[in-house]
Amino acid sequence: MNVVFTRILNGEDIIGLDNPRQTLIDMGLLKDGSERDEITPSERTNIPRFLNRLLSLEVERQNALFDYFYQTFLETIEHLRSKGKIDDGLEDLKASRVRRLEPPQVLFTDALTGANTIYYKLEITVPTRPARFEEISQFDGVYFYENRTTGEFVAVRPTLAHTDPETGERYQMVSVSRPAGYNLIYIRESELTSRYKIVPKSRARDWWQAEQEKIPPTEQKTIHLLSGALLPIWKNLKKLQQTGLNIVRTTTDDGVRLVGVNIAGNTMAEIRRTFGIWRCAAGTADEIIRAVREENEIVELASDVRIRPTRFQGNRVIEICPSSYEQIHEFRETALINIIQNSRNRFFLPENENLALDALEKVLMLYQPLQLLKSEGSGINAQNIPSLIHNHELVLLPDWLIEPPNGEVERILVKN
Repeated sequence: MNVVFTRILNGEDIIGLDNPRQTLIDMGLLKDGSERDEITPSERTNIPRFLNRLLSLEVERQNALFDYFYQTFLETIEHLRSKGKIDDGLEDLKASRVRRLEPPQVLFTDALTGANTIYYKLEITVPTRPARFEEISQFDGVYFYENRTTGEFVAVRPTLAHTDPETGERYQMVSVSRPAGYNLIYIRESELTSRYKIVPKSRARDWWQAEQEKIPPTEQKTIHLLSGALLPIWKNLKKLQQTGLNIVRTTTDDGVRLVGVNIAGNTMAEIRRTFGIWRCAAGTADEIIRAVREENEIVELASDVRIRPTRFQGNRVIEICPSSYEQIHEFRETALINIIQNSRNRFFLPENENLALDALEKVLMLYQPLQLLKSEGSGINAQNIPSLIHNHELVLLPDWLIEPPNGEVERILVKN
């Protein structure tokens, strides 16, 4: 509600309203002729009163202002949910298939109760919801932009304005949609204009429709679920995952019912290190790409070669990092993408999945992955499990009790 009033007072146009400020005056929410536009704090957050006053307008203005209010409400909820600031409570994982990718692993054992926190790695099959050009091009306030480097197109809609807490600077946020889906990311308007240029929607039509036809009806997603004893480690999880912790429930294809907290893939590597879970590094090209892309893993190969996730020109990519001049020459003979940046050779996997697999397999033929096993003795898991020492003789407590002298007992009784 406060966002709606602020935007109107700042002069924002609303479709269907010739004068939004006059509309607030007609509703009795803004005094006509006041020296400064001001709405009382109680009015700014009183939604029932706003809806009540809305009925005093003619139908056309009612519909226009309510549509704007509802759209702003959805944008606010969407933005807060993307930042992890909304707790949806218990949520059902809606999927046509749910299967376990790995056997369950004990992440943590509570020292007092002996209860275990179990880690499940799941793969779910969900229907896709592509952003079809016929729909998104008709939305109000949506503009099409072309990437200055790749030539790809995005659909952009302004959302909420924010204030930088350090500088006090106001900046506009925009939601970015692609053929793969609506409102996939939120970025600053300044970042948008630096990477993209605005184009007429007719220019994006053919490319957009061709891309949306490539999208399959379903897609697979990896879910990292922690189930069992969650309260003993809840504080640690909140520190490790900056976004909200959502509780979800699901049933696997083999009939196992699970309830637990859904962990972001880019947080799992740090959680494993924190809790000291015993784990073997990925070995095949497909496993390595999946671990790096979905779990933010850094995979080490022989001769100090590393595979890591990074960003290049605003896009998420997988980089192969050589450690010697000879390795640079070897990598140039593979299908890796070689870019020289600030006199430094950088190598990336191609975006095409098949080409990326072929390129990485050639690298793995030269440098095998190191099977890094993390010791269980270095995490919180080990710190909370006491060592059990066996083969001790039983102790009889009466033999260990010492009876005090009579004089000492009488002295204590007298004092009391």
